[in-house]
Amino acid sequence: MKSIGEIGQDLDLTSVRVYDAVHSFFFAPASPRPIAALRIGLAMVLILQALLVAPYALEFYARGGLIQESLSLFFTEPLTPQIHWVVRTLAPLGISETLCIYGLGLTYLASLIMMGLGWHTRAATLTTWFLHWMFMVSGSTSNYGVELFSHVFLFYLIFMPAGDALSVDVHVGRRREKATPLARLSLRVLQLQLCLCYFSSGFEKAKGAGWWNGEALWRSLALPDYKQFDLSWLSSYPYLPMIGCWATIAIEGLYCIFIWPKATRRYWIVAVVAMHLGIAIFLGLTLFGVIMCVLTLAIFGVPANPELSWSTVQVTKEKRAWWWLLLRPVTR
Repeated sequence: MKSIGEIGQDLDLTSVRVYDAVHSFFFAPASPRPIAALRIGLAMVLILQALLVAPYALEFYARGGLIQESLSLFFTEPLTPQIHWVVRTLAPLGISETLCIYGLGLTYLASLIMMGLGWHTRAATLTTWFLHWMFMVSGSTSNYGVELFSHVFLFYLIFMPAGDALSVDVHVGRRREKATPLARLSLRVLQLQLCLCYFSSGFEKAKGAGWWNGEALWRSLALPDYKQFDLSWLSSYPYLPMIGCWATIAIEGLYCIFIWPKATRRYWIVAVVAMHLGIAIFLGLTLFGVIMCVLTLAIFGVPANPELSWSTVQVTKEKRAWWWLLLRPVTR
């Protein structure tokens, strides 16, 4: 039987090991590449969204558009930034509402391009986040998952070393790619956020009877707003929508468990990407499906090994261009 002193030493040793494990999990130096990949992926998706919305900007955001100003204000929180504020402020100067909307849109597009390239990354990301927030609030009645997830992760990127890799800032010497504790902490915050999102989504689905008998998937595929193909033949095989619903609950609900171990991470990434590509193809929610693929691929799919940083990898100055980094193969 161990003495009290020996038991105390074992407890102290266990406490030290737990502390070391927690500290290593959150603060062990990591490459900023996953965060940079998220920055680039978000920018590309939002640029595509901006180009798709541009022809209909006045219908979405003008006071006399599809949702008029009085009704739009009813759905928005007070004191949140809105395009109407800018319009009223610049009206005495003779600047029209149309010019304001397109001017803000061009500024937003320019900030997205700067963020994607990693040129003055933090300032570009802050500008992108604020303008995205303004457009999201002003067009709140047309928002769905793309806007919400983009808003959250853009906010995170403001405070993270998003420009420390795969960026013009690194190429011109303004930033230096290296493994840091901040990069590890930033990555863990993003990973935990994504795990919480998937778990809460899977948990909510598991509480609904429609997700166990297949009705939820069947209704989604049959609704005119989402219907992309004639899948009425599924009514003859009710077990197929049921299996699809079960698979969705399992992928989302167990995401926070199987995305962490290296033995299962790759399979779970493939399952998540397949699920969201299915949403994009069969429900027409293309941007939502793509942005969710970007989140998982960047946050969990891009290696964060410290040996990938410039502190240990020597390359010529010509190869420090961000476009070369995108092409350079990455190994775990």
